[in-house]
Amino acid sequence: MNLNHIESLAVREVDEIEAKKHFSALLRAVEKGGETILITRNGRGVARLGPVAVAESSQAPRKLSGADLIERFRSLREEAARAKPETDDLT
Repeated sequence: MNLNHIESLAVREVDEIEAKKHFSALLRAVEKGGETILITRNGRGVARLGPVAVAESSQAPRKLSGADLIERFRSLREEAARAKPETDDLT
Protein backbone atom coordinates (compact mmCIF):
# COMPACT_ATOMS: atom_id res chain seq x y z
CA MET A 1 0.00 0.00 0.00
CA ASN A 2 1.33 3.44 -0.92
CA LEU A 3 1.17 5.48 2.30
CA ASN A 4 2.30 8.66 0.55
CA HIS A 5 -0.87 8.53 -1.53
CA ILE A 6 -3.02 8.07 1.59
CA GLU A 7 -1.31 10.99 3.32
CA SER A 8 -1.86 13.20 0.27
CA LEU A 9 -5.62 12.53 0.57
CA ALA A 10 -5.71 13.93 4.11
CA VAL A 11 -7.23 17.38 4.43
CA ARG A 12 -6.10 19.78 7.12
CA GLU A 13 -8.91 21.76 8.75
CA VAL A 14 -8.25 25.36 9.76
CA ASP A 15 -10.81 27.77 11.20
CA GLU A 16 -11.29 31.12 9.44
CA ILE A 17 -9.44 33.17 12.08
CA GLU A 18 -6.35 30.95 11.88
CA ALA A 19 -6.58 30.92 8.08
CA LYS A 20 -6.60 34.72 8.05
CA LYS A 21 -3.64 34.94 10.44
CA HIS A 22 -1.55 32.34 8.59
CA PHE A 23 -2.75 32.66 4.99
CA SER A 24 0.77 33.00 3.52
CA ALA A 25 1.93 29.87 5.32
CA LEU A 26 -1.16 27.97 4.17
CA LEU A 27 -0.53 29.00 0.56
CA ARG A 28 3.07 27.85 0.88
CA ALA A 29 1.87 24.46 2.22
CA VAL A 30 -0.42 24.12 -0.79
CA GLU A 31 2.19 25.30 -3.29
CA LYS A 32 5.20 23.40 -1.96
CA GLY A 33 3.63 20.43 -0.22
CA GLY A 34 0.52 19.88 -2.33
CA GLU A 35 -1.65 20.06 0.78
CA THR A 36 -5.39 20.65 0.70
CA ILE A 37 -6.81 22.80 3.47
CA LEU A 38 -10.45 23.00 4.50
CA ILE A 39 -11.32 26.41 5.93
CA THR A 40 -14.11 26.20 8.48
CA ARG A 41 -16.50 28.61 10.17
CA ASN A 42 -18.25 27.50 13.34
CA GLY A 43 -17.01 23.97 12.73
CA ARG A 44 -18.47 23.71 9.19
CA GLY A 45 -16.41 23.62 6.02
CA VAL A 46 -16.90 26.72 3.87
CA ALA A 47 -13.92 26.77 1.50
CA ARG A 48 -11.18 24.50 0.25
CA LEU A 49 -7.66 25.72 -0.51
CA GLY A 50 -5.74 23.30 -2.67
CA PRO A 51 -3.38 22.88 -5.60
CA VAL A 52 -4.53 23.79 -9.07
CA ALA A 53 -4.41 20.87 -11.50
CA VAL A 54 -1.60 21.08 -14.04
CA ALA A 55 -4.03 21.22 -16.96
CA GLU A 56 -5.95 24.09 -15.38
CA SER A 57 -2.85 26.13 -14.55
CA SER A 58 -1.38 25.80 -18.03
CA GLN A 59 -4.44 27.20 -19.82
CA ALA A 60 -5.33 30.86 -19.61
CA PRO A 61 -9.05 31.59 -19.55
CA ARG A 62 -10.46 32.45 -22.93
CA LYS A 63 -11.43 36.10 -23.22
CA LEU A 64 -14.21 37.15 -25.58
CA SER A 65 -14.62 40.53 -27.20
CA GLY A 66 -17.83 42.46 -26.48
CA ALA A 67 -19.30 41.48 -29.86
CA ASP A 68 -18.39 37.80 -29.34
CA LEU A 69 -19.89 37.88 -25.87
CA ILE A 70 -23.16 39.34 -27.19
CA GLU A 71 -23.28 36.71 -29.94
CA ARG A 72 -22.65 33.95 -27.41
CA PHE A 73 -25.47 35.27 -25.22
CA ARG A 74 -27.86 35.37 -28.20
CA SER A 75 -26.92 31.83 -29.12
CA LEU A 76 -27.53 30.59 -25.57
CA ARG A 77 -30.86 32.44 -25.41
CA GLU A 78 -32.00 30.84 -28.67
CA GLU A 79 -30.90 27.43 -27.44
CA ALA A 80 -32.86 27.94 -24.21
CA ALA A 81 -35.93 29.05 -26.17
CA ARG A 82 -35.80 25.88 -28.29
CA ALA A 83 -35.47 23.73 -25.18
CA LYS A 84 -38.20 25.54 -23.27
CA PRO A 85 -40.43 27.75 -25.46
CA GLU A 86 -41.75 29.92 -22.58
CA THR A 87 -38.22 31.36 -22.20
CA ASP A 88 -38.26 32.99 -25.64
CA ASP A 89 -39.00 36.45 -24.21
CA LEU A 90 -35.84 36.56 -22.07
CA THR A 91 -34.00 39.85 -22.35
